[in-house]
Amino acid sequence: MLNSIKQRLIEQEVLSIELLQKFTEIESFSYDKEGIDRLSAELIQTFSHFPLLVDIFKEETYGNHVRFTWGKGNRQITVLSHLDTVYPRGTLSSMPFKVEGERIFGPGVYDMKFSYVMMYYLFSLLEERGLSEKFRLVWLCTSDEEIGSPTGRHIVMEEAGKSEVVLVLEPSAEGGALKTARKGGGKFCLEVFGCSAHAGINPQDGANAIEELAYQIVQINRWADESLGTTINTGEIKGGTLFNVVPDYAMAEIDVRVLYPSEAKRLEQAFHSLQARNPRTRLKVEGSIYRPPMVRTEQTRKLFDLAQQQASRLGIRLSEVTTGGGSDGNFAAVTGVPVLDGLGVVGGYAHSPKEFLWKDSIPERTALLYGLINSL
Repeated sequence: MLNSIKQRLIEQEVLSIELLQKFTEIESFSYDKEGIDRLSAELIQTFSHFPLLVDIFKEETYGNHVRFTWGKGNRQITVLSHLDTVYPRGTLSSMPFKVEGERIFGPGVYDMKFSYVMMYYLFSLLEERGLSEKFRLVWLCTSDEEIGSPTGRHIVMEEAGKSEVVLVLEPSAEGGALKTARKGGGKFCLEVFGCSAHAGINPQDGANAIEELAYQIVQINRWADESLGTTINTGEIKGGTLFNVVPDYAMAEIDVRVLYPSEAKRLEQAFHSLQARNPRTRLKVEGSIYRPPMVRTEQTRKLFDLAQQQASRLGIRLSEVTTGGGSDGNFAAVTGVPVLDGLGVVGGYAHSPKEFLWKDSIPERTALLYGLINSL
């Protein structure tokens, strides 16, 4: 059955590309509310012939979130996509949508506008079966995933809390692998306030903020623990004015990734307990672990095994990975519901000018998604 579905989708390749191009050419940068809202309006229009209940969650600063609901049963399966990309408006001029051989290029095609095409075909297949009285399928499209879901996370957690499983259509890992665990992510800003002075005449009257910051960064890096998957990266440093002035200010932005909730708690406590070595300087720390880890559980394993069974019917050898990147799946997992991520297409170079997807993975992954939902 799944192979016949895959073949039908292969035969609709032209429509698949047309849909993907339409969605890709509506640019939807995370901070471009107008662009994101135009994209969501286009999705609502494109999907309007399906028997879907559509809810719009309006936001003032970021784009609106959209929820599509199929069916009216008590059992809920939630599927997650996001509307935003990392590409500012105007990127299409230097990175146009194009098809070259078996690959499709364009801003956001891989991460993750392909998912809308997958859902279009999924609803088409479900329509042939008719509305189920046993379950409802919720497709939630958030608008701010790429910037940590400051407004979308609450809706994700609410829908996950109602669900038996959550399926995330983020791109697959290398080779089509699914993501059964994701690290949590944190961002901390460390500011140091010192005292300025002339570097040649009276340096003793100054308190060097850059030196204090350098000392603190060395200490912070020692908190990393490779055995537990905890990594720390200082990604941005600012400070000083001129070479002959003792700097009275310096700052650093620091990225933290953790696999376990206990590590998130440890690092948050450590950052907010920092003390200045030089008593004439003052530290200010802001930030937190803003995205919790998505922990692989026994329920996750069972869900992955089910996906493997469906994949084998398509002749696919499906593997699983743990990744350092985060998604809305992290927030869904906090509720305790089993989450399977990376169900999207196969491709590469997300967030770069070379972003692409393999054309033949759209029907294959859509058939896999249908098989998984059907088995649930």
